[in-house]
Amino acid sequence: MKKLHLSLILIFCFQINYSQGTVNNLKEVVVVRKESNRKEMIAILKKIKYNLRENYEQGNVNYLTNHFTIKDNKDTLVNRKMLNSLNIKVLSKDNIRWMLNDDSRNSFYKDTSPYARFEPQVNDDYHRFALSMFYYSLNVIDFDFFNMSNNYKYEILKNDDITTVKFTASKYHTGYFTFNTKNCNLIRILFMNTKPYEYYHWGRYGNEQSPLEFNSKWTYNKVTIKLDFTQTDRGKLLLANLDAMQELINFEFTRYNESKRIIDKDINLKFYTTLQMKIIQ
Repeated sequence: MKKLHLSLILIFCFQINYSQGTVNNLKEVVVVRKESNRKEMIAILKKIKYNLRENYEQGNVNYLTNHFTIKDNKDTLVNRKMLNSLNIKVLSKDNIRWMLNDDSRNSFYKDTSPYARFEPQVNDDYHRFALSMFYYSLNVIDFDFFNMSNNYKYEILKNDDITTVKFTASKYHTGYFTFNTKNCNLIRILFMNTKPYEYYHWGRYGNEQSPLEFNSKWTYNKVTIKLDFTQTDRGKLLLANLDAMQELINFEFTRYNESKRIIDKDINLKFYTTLQMKIIQ
């Protein structure tokens, strides 16, 4: 019991320090307010996404990865430290999905068994709930603020060779990203959710006409993501560090058999997850 209390105290302290650091970082970029114009932002986002696809460092890179998840502030589901040799290729949805396949032959193999009760077990190749933190943090090209949208307001701050773009949307995310003004290579991305929002997940026993096997929903109460990038000697972009936190509340699920009878159900669960990745030179 003492060990459990100590773990919860450390988690609570980490969350306070992490959130406070995030707030401080966000304050740093609000000093100069220059409302962006649409053309300028479209050009910036186009160049950044081009570099993520075409100027990302290829080849295996070593990362020290820490993944931690606790349920209802008492049950530890995941507490793993791994050394991964990864060839990320591109930080896109499809590539990350392939890397996270539940297959021990992959260098980024993840054990999703602790989440088995809370996910569909049939025809669910991506383990969306178990790997939510990885999808949320590493699908950089697919971040919603990198797709020009009327939902977002952007502000630009230019200082010597670094450009900072602050963004906010009332129903989505708020944060900023910085990049090298000369070549548009990313330096940092930091963002958090502006308000809690719900997510739904389900699975069937077969095709779309098959009986429902599983139904679930949860609320993303708090989300904070920070990615730091470096530039290689060849001018290539490379992920250097990742720090991420998710707090999911109001998690509920229902599991059915093929006769549509409920065989398992739970409500009001809570999950707290952290993920850190650090490049090992």
